[in-house]
Amino acid sequence: MKAIQVIDYGGPEVAKIQTIASPSRSANEVLVRVVASSINPVDIKHMTPNTIQKISQFPAVLGWDVTGVVIEADQDSEFKPGDRVIAMHPQGSWQQIVAIAESDLVKLPDAIDFVSGASIPLAAVTALQAIRKLQLEPSETLLVTGATGSVGGYAIQIAKQEGIPVAGLVRNNSQKEIVKQWSVDGVYTSAEKLPAFDAVFDTAGILDQTDIIVPGGKLITISDDAISSEVEEHASFAEHNYVRTSQEDLQYIIDLILEGQLQTRIAENYTLNDVQPALKHANQSGNNSKVVITF
Repeated sequence: MKAIQVIDYGGPEVAKIQTIASPSRSANEVLVRVVASSINPVDIKHMTPNTIQKISQFPAVLGWDVTGVVIEADQDSEFKPGDRVIAMHPQGSWQQIVAIAESDLVKLPDAIDFVSGASIPLAAVTALQAIRKLQLEPSETLLVTGATGSVGGYAIQIAKQEGIPVAGLVRNNSQKEIVKQWSVDGVYTSAEKLPAFDAVFDTAGILDQTDIIVPGGKLITISDDAISSEVEEHASFAEHNYVRTSQEDLQYIIDLILEGQLQTRIAENYTLNDVQPALKHANQSGNNSKVVITF
Protein backbone atom coordinates (compact mmCIF):
# COMPACT_ATOMS: atom_id res chain seq x y z
CA MET A 1 0.00 0.00 0.00
CA LYS A 2 0.98 3.66 -0.30
CA ALA A 3 1.78 5.86 2.66
CA ILE A 4 3.06 9.37 3.26
CA GLN A 5 6.26 8.97 5.24
CA VAL A 6 8.28 11.76 6.81
CA ILE A 7 11.93 10.81 6.34
CA ASP A 8 13.53 13.61 8.40
CA TYR A 9 12.77 16.95 10.00
CA GLY A 10 12.15 19.71 7.53
CA GLY A 11 9.55 21.27 5.25
CA PRO A 12 7.17 19.66 2.75
CA GLU A 13 10.10 18.14 0.87
CA VAL A 14 10.67 15.55 3.64
CA ALA A 15 7.22 14.00 3.06
CA LYS A 16 7.57 11.15 0.56
CA ILE A 17 5.11 8.70 -1.02
CA GLN A 18 6.40 5.23 -0.14
CA THR A 19 5.21 1.68 -0.63
CA ILE A 20 4.96 -0.14 2.69
CA ALA A 21 3.39 -3.36 3.98
CA SER A 22 -0.31 -3.23 4.77
CA PRO A 23 -1.07 -3.49 8.49
CA SER A 24 -2.75 -6.49 10.07
CA ARG A 25 -5.32 -6.06 12.78
CA SER A 26 -5.61 -7.52 16.26
CA ALA A 27 -8.78 -8.57 18.05
CA ASN A 28 -11.06 -5.59 18.75
CA GLU A 29 -9.48 -3.66 15.90
CA VAL A 30 -11.04 -2.73 12.59
CA LEU A 31 -9.16 -2.59 9.30
CA VAL A 32 -10.11 0.57 7.42
CA ARG A 33 -9.35 1.68 3.86
CA VAL A 34 -8.58 5.37 4.27
CA VAL A 35 -10.41 7.70 1.90
CA ALA A 36 -9.36 11.03 3.39
CA SER A 37 -7.29 12.60 6.14
CA SER A 38 -6.43 16.19 6.99
CA ILE A 39 -3.31 18.17 7.86
CA ASN A 40 -3.31 19.59 11.37
CA PRO A 41 -0.89 22.11 12.92
CA VAL A 42 0.45 19.33 15.14
CA ASP A 43 1.58 17.45 12.01
CA ILE A 44 3.51 20.50 10.80
CA LYS A 45 5.06 20.91 14.26
CA HIS A 46 6.18 17.28 14.32
CA MET A 47 7.94 17.75 10.99
CA THR A 48 9.59 21.02 11.99
CA PRO A 49 12.98 20.83 13.72
CA ASN A 50 13.44 22.29 17.21
CA THR A 51 9.80 22.17 18.31
CA ILE A 52 8.48 20.49 21.44
CA GLN A 53 6.97 17.73 19.30
CA LYS A 54 9.46 15.03 18.43
CA ILE A 55 9.41 12.07 16.06
CA SER A 56 10.81 9.01 17.81
CA GLN A 57 11.91 7.20 14.65
CA PHE A 58 12.14 7.91 10.94
CA PRO A 59 10.51 7.21 8.59
CA ALA A 60 7.25 8.13 10.31
CA VAL A 61 3.61 8.25 9.24
CA LEU A 62 1.80 11.28 10.66
CA GLY A 63 -1.86 12.34 10.57
CA TRP A 64 -4.68 12.23 13.12
CA ASP A 65 -7.94 12.23 11.15
CA VAL A 66 -9.47 9.30 9.27
CA THR A 67 -12.54 8.81 7.14
CA GLY A 68 -12.83 5.60 5.22
CA VAL A 69 -14.51 2.26 4.62
CA VAL A 70 -14.29 -0.86 6.76
CA ILE A 71 -12.40 -3.74 5.15
CA GLU A 72 -12.41 -6.25 8.00
CA ALA A 73 -13.62 -6.50 11.61
CA ASP A 74 -14.33 -9.10 14.29
CA GLN A 75 -17.32 -11.33 13.56
CA ASP A 76 -19.27 -9.88 16.48
CA SER A 77 -18.25 -6.28 15.78
CA GLU A 78 -20.85 -3.57 15.25
CA PHE A 79 -18.79 -2.57 12.20
CA LYS A 80 -19.11 -4.55 8.98
CA PRO A 81 -17.17 -4.49 5.69
CA GLY A 82 -18.41 -1.58 3.60
CA ASP A 83 -19.38 0.62 6.55
CA ARG A 84 -18.40 4.27 6.23
CA VAL A 85 -16.44 5.29 9.34
CA ILE A 86 -14.62 8.18 10.97
CA ALA A 87 -12.01 8.24 13.72
CA MET A 88 -9.28 10.14 15.47
CA HIS A 89 -6.16 8.01 14.91
CA PRO A 90 -3.12 9.81 16.37
CA GLN A 91 0.08 9.71 14.34
CA GLY A 92 -0.64 7.18 11.66
CA SER A 93 -3.53 8.10 9.41
CA TRP A 94 -1.60 9.21 6.31
CA GLN A 95 -1.70 5.79 4.67
CA GLN A 96 -4.13 3.82 2.56
CA ILE A 97 -5.03 1.21 5.18
CA VAL A 98 -5.07 1.54 8.99
CA ALA A 99 -5.96 -0.73 11.89
CA ILE A 100 -8.04 1.21 14.41
CA ALA A 101 -9.42 0.18 17.78
CA GLU A 102 -13.14 -0.45 17.44
CA SER A 103 -13.69 1.71 20.54
CA ASP A 104 -12.32 4.75 18.63
CA LEU A 105 -14.52 4.36 15.54
CA VAL A 106 -17.81 6.05 14.74
CA LYS A 107 -20.04 5.36 11.75
CA LEU A 108 -19.96 8.19 9.22
CA PRO A 109 -23.47 9.05 8.02
CA ASP A 110 -24.08 9.31 4.28
CA ALA A 111 -24.99 12.98 4.75
CA ILE A 112 -21.35 13.79 5.58
CA ASP A 113 -18.93 13.26 2.69
CA PHE A 114 -15.50 11.76 3.30
CA VAL A 115 -13.59 15.01 2.65
CA SER A 116 -15.71 17.10 5.01
CA GLY A 117 -15.54 14.32 7.58
CA ALA A 118 -11.75 14.37 7.49
CA SER A 119 -11.79 17.91 8.87
CA ILE A 120 -13.67 16.90 12.00
CA PRO A 121 -12.04 14.54 14.55
CA LEU A 122 -8.97 16.22 16.05
CA ALA A 123 -10.11 19.84 15.77
CA ALA A 124 -13.71 19.35 16.88
CA VAL A 125 -12.98 16.93 19.73
CA THR A 126 -10.19 19.20 20.97
CA ALA A 127 -12.62 22.12 21.04
CA LEU A 128 -15.36 20.13 22.76
CA GLN A 129 -13.11 18.74 25.48
CA ALA A 130 -11.53 22.13 26.20
CA ILE A 131 -14.88 23.90 26.53
CA ARG A 132 -16.21 21.18 28.83
CA LYS A 133 -13.07 21.40 30.97
CA LEU A 134 -13.77 25.10 31.57
CA GLN A 135 -17.13 24.15 33.18
CA LEU A 136 -18.76 27.48 32.36
CA GLU A 137 -22.17 28.61 33.52
CA PRO A 138 -24.57 30.17 30.98
CA SER A 139 -23.96 33.56 32.59
CA GLU A 140 -20.18 33.38 32.11
CA THR A 141 -18.55 34.83 29.00
CA LEU A 142 -15.96 33.10 26.81
CA LEU A 143 -13.35 34.48 24.41
CA VAL A 144 -11.92 32.15 21.76
CA THR A 145 -8.61 33.32 20.29
CA GLY A 146 -7.70 32.22 16.77
CA ALA A 147 -11.42 32.02 16.13
CA THR A 148 -11.14 31.35 12.39
CA GLY A 149 -8.81 28.38 12.78
CA SER A 150 -10.18 24.84 12.75
CA VAL A 151 -10.18 24.37 16.53
CA GLY A 152 -11.26 27.96 17.18
CA GLY A 153 -14.10 27.76 14.67
CA TYR A 154 -15.47 24.57 16.16
CA ALA A 155 -15.07 26.03 19.67
CA ILE A 156 -17.15 29.10 18.78
CA GLN A 157 -19.93 26.95 17.34
CA ILE A 158 -19.91 24.43 20.20
CA ALA A 159 -20.02 27.19 22.80
CA LYS A 160 -23.08 28.64 21.09
CA GLN A 161 -24.78 25.26 21.25
CA GLU A 162 -23.95 25.04 24.96
CA GLY A 163 -25.63 28.40 25.53
CA ILE A 164 -22.39 30.13 26.48
CA PRO A 165 -21.99 33.81 25.52
CA VAL A 166 -18.94 33.64 23.24
CA ALA A 167 -16.78 36.11 21.35
CA GLY A 168 -13.93 35.58 18.91
CA LEU A 169 -10.50 37.18 18.52
CA VAL A 170 -9.11 37.29 14.95
CA ARG A 171 -6.21 38.88 13.10
CA ASN A 172 -8.00 41.30 10.83
CA ASN A 173 -11.34 42.70 9.73
CA SER A 174 -11.74 40.26 6.83
CA GLN A 175 -11.64 37.36 9.31
CA LYS A 176 -14.36 39.06 11.34
CA GLU A 177 -16.89 38.22 8.63
CA ILE A 178 -16.13 34.50 8.95
CA VAL A 179 -16.82 34.53 12.68
CA LYS A 180 -19.96 36.67 12.44
CA GLN A 181 -21.76 33.91 10.54
CA TRP A 182 -21.87 31.89 13.77
CA SER A 183 -23.94 34.57 15.56
CA VAL A 184 -21.23 35.33 18.10
CA ASP A 185 -21.75 37.82 20.90
CA GLY A 186 -18.74 39.80 19.73
CA VAL A 187 -15.71 39.64 17.45
CA TYR A 188 -12.51 41.61 17.83
CA THR A 189 -9.16 42.04 16.13
CA SER A 190 -5.90 42.13 18.03
CA ALA A 191 -5.67 45.87 17.30
CA GLU A 192 -8.85 46.59 19.27
CA LYS A 193 -9.38 47.07 22.99
CA LEU A 194 -11.03 43.95 24.39
CA PRO A 195 -13.24 43.64 27.46
CA ALA A 196 -12.36 41.11 30.15
CA PHE A 197 -13.99 37.68 29.89
CA ASP A 198 -14.80 35.07 32.49
CA ALA A 199 -12.83 32.52 30.47
CA VAL A 200 -10.46 32.39 27.51
CA PHE A 201 -9.95 29.40 25.23
CA ASP A 202 -6.63 30.17 23.60
CA THR A 203 -5.74 28.56 20.27
CA ALA A 204 -3.27 31.25 19.17
CA GLY A 205 -0.60 31.39 21.88
CA ILE A 206 -1.84 34.50 23.70
CA LEU A 207 -0.70 33.49 27.17
CA ASP A 208 0.53 36.69 28.81
CA GLN A 209 -2.49 39.00 28.75
CA THR A 210 -4.26 39.40 32.07
CA ASP A 211 -6.44 42.27 30.84
CA ILE A 212 -8.69 39.96 28.78
CA ILE A 213 -9.50 37.71 31.79
CA VAL A 214 -11.49 38.83 34.81
CA PRO A 215 -9.66 38.40 38.13
CA GLY A 216 -10.16 34.79 39.17
CA GLY A 217 -11.25 33.83 35.66
CA LYS A 218 -10.18 30.79 33.64
CA LEU A 219 -7.82 30.09 30.76
CA ILE A 220 -7.28 26.92 28.78
CA THR A 221 -4.84 26.72 25.88
CA ILE A 222 -3.74 24.31 23.17
CA SER A 223 -0.53 26.26 22.59
CA ASP A 224 2.80 24.59 23.34
CA ASP A 225 4.09 27.79 24.93
CA ALA A 226 4.29 28.32 28.67
CA ILE A 227 1.51 30.23 30.41
CA SER A 228 2.95 33.37 31.97
CA SER A 229 3.26 33.54 35.75
CA GLU A 230 1.20 36.75 35.68
CA VAL A 231 -1.73 34.93 34.07
CA GLU A 232 -1.39 31.97 36.45
CA GLU A 233 -1.57 34.31 39.44
CA HIS A 234 -4.42 36.35 37.94
CA ALA A 235 -6.64 33.38 37.00
CA SER A 236 -8.21 30.72 39.18
CA PHE A 237 -7.62 28.13 36.45
CA ALA A 238 -4.90 28.27 33.78
CA GLU A 239 -4.02 25.00 32.07
CA HIS A 240 -2.95 23.38 28.83
CA ASN A 241 -5.47 21.09 27.16
CA TYR A 242 -4.39 17.71 25.80
CA VAL A 243 -6.94 15.97 23.60
CA ARG A 244 -7.83 12.34 24.12
CA THR A 245 -9.55 9.93 21.76
CA SER A 246 -13.21 9.50 22.66
CA GLN A 247 -15.82 7.62 20.67
CA GLU A 248 -18.55 9.32 22.73
CA ASP A 249 -17.24 12.85 22.07
CA LEU A 250 -16.78 12.20 18.36
CA GLN A 251 -20.31 10.80 18.10
CA TYR A 252 -21.64 13.92 19.85
CA ILE A 253 -19.89 16.09 17.25
CA ILE A 254 -21.24 14.03 14.35
CA ASP A 255 -24.76 14.38 15.74
CA LEU A 256 -24.39 18.18 15.96
CA ILE A 257 -23.25 18.30 12.33
CA LEU A 258 -26.21 16.18 11.22
CA GLU A 259 -28.53 18.56 13.05
CA GLY A 260 -27.00 21.49 11.20
CA GLN A 261 -25.55 22.94 14.40
CA LEU A 262 -21.89 22.75 13.31
CA GLN A 263 -20.29 23.67 10.00
CA THR A 264 -17.25 21.95 8.52
CA ARG A 265 -14.84 24.08 6.48
CA ILE A 266 -12.45 22.87 3.77
CA ALA A 267 -9.75 25.09 2.26
CA GLU A 268 -8.74 22.63 -0.44
CA ASN A 269 -8.61 18.92 -1.17
CA TYR A 270 -5.36 17.43 -2.54
CA THR A 271 -4.62 13.94 -3.81
CA LEU A 272 -2.03 11.69 -2.21
CA ASN A 273 0.49 12.46 -4.94
CA ASP A 274 0.23 16.18 -4.19
CA VAL A 275 1.12 15.89 -0.52
CA GLN A 276 3.99 18.39 -0.73
CA PRO A 277 1.83 21.21 -2.17
CA ALA A 278 -0.80 20.28 0.41
CA LEU A 279 1.70 20.66 3.25
CA LYS A 280 2.90 23.96 1.83
CA HIS A 281 -0.69 25.20 1.73
CA ALA A 282 -1.41 24.00 5.27
CA ASN A 283 1.72 25.75 6.57
CA GLN A 284 0.68 29.15 5.25
CA SER A 285 -0.25 31.69 7.89
CA GLY A 286 -3.85 32.83 8.01
CA ASN A 287 -5.49 29.57 6.91
CA ASN A 288 -9.14 29.70 7.89
CA SER A 289 -10.06 26.07 7.22
CA LYS A 290 -8.67 22.57 6.72
CA VAL A 291 -6.43 21.18 4.01
CA VAL A 292 -7.46 17.58 3.23
CA ILE A 293 -5.63 14.74 1.47
CA THR A 294 -7.55 11.99 -0.30
CA PHE A 295 -6.04 8.54 -0.66
